[in-house]
Amino acid sequence: MIDWASLTEVANSYRSDMRAAYFWSAQASIEVTCGLVHGHNLKVLPNPSGRRMATKGPHDVLRAAVTEYVGSSQPPSDTSAQLADVKEWAHANALSIRHVIRRCMTTPDQVYGQGTQFDLWLATALGTNLEATRLRVGGLFDMTFSGPLAEILEVSDQHLADAWQRSADIGSLRQQGELFELVKSAHVLSIMFRGRYHDLVAREMGVQVLHHPVRTPLLPELTDETSVSVAHEVTNSERFMAQLLWASAFSEHRQDARIRLWADNVRLVRLAVQAEAIDLPQRTSEDRALGTAVEAARRAGIRTYSRLMSDCADVVIAMGLGALSSFVVNGWPDMYVTLGAYVASKKEDLGVRAASTIYANRRRLRQLADVPGRLTVRYDTDPGPSSA
Repeated sequence: MIDWASLTEVANSYRSDMRAAYFWSAQASIEVTCGLVHGHNLKVLPNPSGRRMATKGPHDVLRAAVTEYVGSSQPPSDTSAQLADVKEWAHANALSIRHVIRRCMTTPDQVYGQGTQFDLWLATALGTNLEATRLRVGGLFDMTFSGPLAEILEVSDQHLADAWQRSADIGSLRQQGELFELVKSAHVLSIMFRGRYHDLVAREMGVQVLHHPVRTPLLPELTDETSVSVAHEVTNSERFMAQLLWASAFSEHRQDARIRLWADNVRLVRLAVQAEAIDLPQRTSEDRALGTAVEAARRAGIRTYSRLMSDCADVVIAMGLGALSSFVVNGWPDMYVTLGAYVASKKEDLGVRAASTIYANRRRLRQLADVPGRLTVRYDTDPGPSSA
C-alpha cells in the first residue's frame, strides 16, 4: 500500500527543471520509482473520509498513467474502530501532539532533519496542488478529524469549521495571517492523522504500507522488541536505474508529458525485470553500476540521456539524498504471533526462514510481501566499496 501523498511527489517533481525539485519530491520520486519497478500488487491507501479518489491537472495525469500497476484499495468493511482509535489517541495525547505540530511549523528541520525543505513542500500543497488537495479531502484539511484538530490547535469547533469554509478563497486567506497560520497547521496535522489512520488500517489488513515522510512524527511506534524487521538490500545498479528513470522524463518540456514518459519508462523496465530480461546486480564501483543501469535501460527500450543522468547525480549529491541502500519492513507488533504460528506449522525456525527468504531472491522487492508491516527506506550516505 502506498499513500497518495507519496505518489503525487512524482508529479510535483516535474513542475520545473530537475534542480528546482524540493527534497521530498526528489526523494519520494526515486523511492516510488524503485518500488514500482520491483514491487507488485500495489494499491493506494483508502480515504478515511470515504470520499472517492478525485484528482485534477497533473495529478489526474499521474493517476491515469499508473493505473496499470497501481490500483485503488478497498478498506475493511468497517474502519470506525481505526478512526475512533486515532481520535481517542489524539485526545489522550493532545499536549504532546500540540508540541509536535508547533515544532513542525516553526523548526521543521529539528523534526525531519536538516535540508528537508518542509516549507517548499507546504507551499506546493497549498499552492500548485490546491485544487487537487480540495478534491481529495474536501478542503485544505480533512474535517474527518475536526474534533482532535480543534482541541490540539486550541480553537472552537465552529472556528475551525469557518476556517475550513473560508479556505476556499486561498487568495484572501493568505492576507489574514492568523487564520492562514491556523489553516496551514490544520492541513499538516490532518495529514499526520490520516497517516496514523492508514497505518492502523494497513495493520488490520495485514499488508505493507509506505508513508510520506511528513506523516512520520505521529505514526504509531514500532519498537524493536515487538516488531519483525526484514531488509531488502537495493543494489547500486538498481538505485541508478531508479534515478535514471526519474531523470529521463525531464527530456520532455511539459509536466504532463514528463509524467507520461516516466510512467511509460517505468512500465518497460518493470516488465523487463519481471521477465528477467535485464539484470541489475551490485557492482564494484559506482561507474560500473551506472553503466549497468544505462545498458539495462537501453535493452528495456527506454530513452536514456547521459547529460540528464549526470544532472540527476549532481542533484542527488547536492540535496544530500545519499545512496538508496535498502527497503526495510518493520512488522506490526502482533505479527510475531502470526508469523510464529505459521513457522511452527512449517516446523521451521523464524530466523532461518527469514534469512532464507531474504537471500533466496535478494534483488526483488516482492520477497518482502511475506512480512506485513511499515515499509521504510534507508539511505546510506557513504555505502563504501562493494563486491561485484
